[in-house]
Amino acid sequence: MFRSFIITAIRQLQKNRLYTTINLIGLAVGVACCLLIFVLVRYETSFDAYHSKVDRIYRVNLNQQTPQGQQFNGCNYSPLAQAIRQDVTGLEQATGVYCLQRYQFAKDHNLFEDQYAFFADPHYFDVFDGIWLAGNKERALATPNSVVVTDAFANKFLGGLDQALGSTFTLENKLPLTVNGIVQAPPSNTDQPYSLLISYASLARFLPESVNNWKTVGTGATYVVFDKETRKDRINAQLEQLIQKYLPKEVAKNTAFHLLALKDNHDRNYDYTSFTYDFPVPVMIILAIIAGLVAFIACINFINLATAQALKRAKEVGIRKSMGSSRFQLMMQYLSEAFVVTGLAVMTGLFLTKIGIGELNKLYGGEYLQFSQLTQPPSLLFIGLVILVITLLAGFYPAFVLSGYKPVLALKSQTYSGTAKGLSLRRALVVTQFIGAQLLIIVTLIMTNQVNSFKERPLDYDPKTIVLIPALRGNEAGQHERLRQALQNVSGLLSYSFGNLGNETGAFYTNPQQKHSSIISYADTSYIHAFQTRLLAGKNLSATGSQSPAQVLVNESLIKSLGITNPASAIGVTYTLNDQLVTIGGVMKDSYTQPMSNRVDPITILYKPEKFTGLALAISTGGTAQTLQGIEAAWKQAYPTYLCKYQFMDESINRSYGEYNLIFSVLSVASFLAILIGCLGLYGLVSFMAIQRTKEIGIRKVLGATVPNVMLLFTKESVILIIIAFVIAAPLAHFLGVALLMEFPERVSPGIPLFLSGFLISLLICLLTVGYRSYQAATQNPVESLRSDD
Repeated sequence: MFRSFIITAIRQLQKNRLYTTINLIGLAVGVACCLLIFVLVRYETSFDAYHSKVDRIYRVNLNQQTPQGQQFNGCNYSPLAQAIRQDVTGLEQATGVYCLQRYQFAKDHNLFEDQYAFFADPHYFDVFDGIWLAGNKERALATPNSVVVTDAFANKFLGGLDQALGSTFTLENKLPLTVNGIVQAPPSNTDQPYSLLISYASLARFLPESVNNWKTVGTGATYVVFDKETRKDRINAQLEQLIQKYLPKEVAKNTAFHLLALKDNHDRNYDYTSFTYDFPVPVMIILAIIAGLVAFIACINFINLATAQALKRAKEVGIRKSMGSSRFQLMMQYLSEAFVVTGLAVMTGLFLTKIGIGELNKLYGGEYLQFSQLTQPPSLLFIGLVILVITLLAGFYPAFVLSGYKPVLALKSQTYSGTAKGLSLRRALVVTQFIGAQLLIIVTLIMTNQVNSFKERPLDYDPKTIVLIPALRGNEAGQHERLRQALQNVSGLLSYSFGNLGNETGAFYTNPQQKHSSIISYADTSYIHAFQTRLLAGKNLSATGSQSPAQVLVNESLIKSLGITNPASAIGVTYTLNDQLVTIGGVMKDSYTQPMSNRVDPITILYKPEKFTGLALAISTGGTAQTLQGIEAAWKQAYPTYLCKYQFMDESINRSYGEYNLIFSVLSVASFLAILIGCLGLYGLVSFMAIQRTKEIGIRKVLGATVPNVMLLFTKESVILIIIAFVIAAPLAHFLGVALLMEFPERVSPGIPLFLSGFLISLLICLLTVGYRSYQAATQNPVESLRSDD
């Protein structure tokens, strides 16, 4: 019987190719959207789940109270892991790592750059899983100047696995390393994507200031493994004792450690830093809602077109019932048709998903999402569930309606004693479709408006003309000065400034009882020229270094924190910055300091050449390629043993928007797809209406109706439905948009023009769709229309 249902369903779908195609495209798009979001969310929720002890591994995070409020950090003090092993009971193991997110190394007089080198102690593989390919797991990280490399690193840089073991190379031109082991590269879904694991004993030779340092926090992290019976509160109490034992009293009273489960590290809301990136749970929920909404619109489209064909299939129902078909058999027949369309849609959707995964990987910047994920048992179960749900959701109501016709009325084509009721149903379905479509459009516009308000803030400089070299690689043999001299001969280079591109934070005050938080930067005297900073009072930084206390540049926000409103009055004022007495030498105009906020932090800039770790270069807008070549040539003169790696400031700013770039892309595509599906539904409905009203249109034209008159018959109802959908969608979109932007510290209120834009977009697309099909109907020869048997 089932075979008969399928064969009949296929014949029926072939007979109605237009409606089948529309349904197929709509459902395929909805299915592809669901599968794409499924692959994305499944990938993001699988981070570090492959470790055998994942349920017992915790990262020790740092919580510190500052004048600006609570600050959270996923990194911690470098000696913490050793202290935990010595003083804390109830743990199976503890390990510490120190991460170099980007590093350079020399091998056989060749220079290379890669990312994620971890200094790791010998206990690392007692906490985290790794597949060893060569070397001794227990001894590989036990001695200084030893390193474990991944197979990917060995194949790329060391000539393959056979030649890698025992080979040597030099890290950052100062740390010779010998390969003592080779492990399989960790999967992409990890927050520890190391390419190198360097023995922790080597850190003292590479960064001696970071060893046994309980005063400052670097880029290290500490992980612990609970015993199977250990309770979290027991460990928390002992960690509190470590704070009192090792940290200075002034720091200890404002510091706490927080244990965060490894499986929860990746989906934090940016409250704790990570070596890679976070993907917050609210974002996953939003993406899932988007996928569900698009799929729901596609199902509504199916229901809409199926019920629209009800009159056309009324006689078929009457004949089938007269021949003895039961209502159950009829329902199964129509559900079979839904199943066939859904099956075809899923196959088409899989093809679209493969294309979509490629586009998402471009946003990720690597081949992270794999189509093969859909061949795994959980994915196959999800696909089967999608087919079942869409078949029932899209097919049950039409099957229920069509199978419920009374044979006598059906044979007379009088199935709708309330044709108006059926028409109202289709109206409701169209309205529902466009509520979802306009909801996505308006939410996309709200988010775009929010981020654009930050991206388009007026700056004193053009970030597209600022080139950043974030790492100067030391200052041996006066390399900074040699680079400065070489840069003077670069054409197209307007100005350049040495400084630290990563800002520090510190406390400043004139009264110890009223401390404030300040961003601390270090720069040379060219800073104000490179960034076109305007001095409101005072003078620029001085390179003489003879002032005591040190002369500093500050911004307006800082002097306001000190209770000074007039910049000129601030010159010569002395305050304490991190226990150092400084004097205000100049006051700068405020500029934005947060990518996602209009907040301006207090800033202090000091002249300290020993703190210069980066370089900012302002270039002219013409001849960019030639200028960059000149910068690279100057770099080679000063740093012949390092690669010149630079980035434009606008690229750096854009990356700070993190997963919002992904959300914008998904929302924009989803909005387009929702409108596309809605317009397909409208096209199908207008086509059906045109067929049903063929003779009416012919009579009207014979009686003198013009083409615009006929087109108005079809378009006016659609416009009314779009208006109704907008009235319902607008408040829902406002609520969802505000909820979506809750993570922004400051939100831009969407104005009425934004909502009207969303309405006009959907209205225009609707009119184009309906207008095209109604024009075809209106220009048909009335003679042919009146000959129609319909």
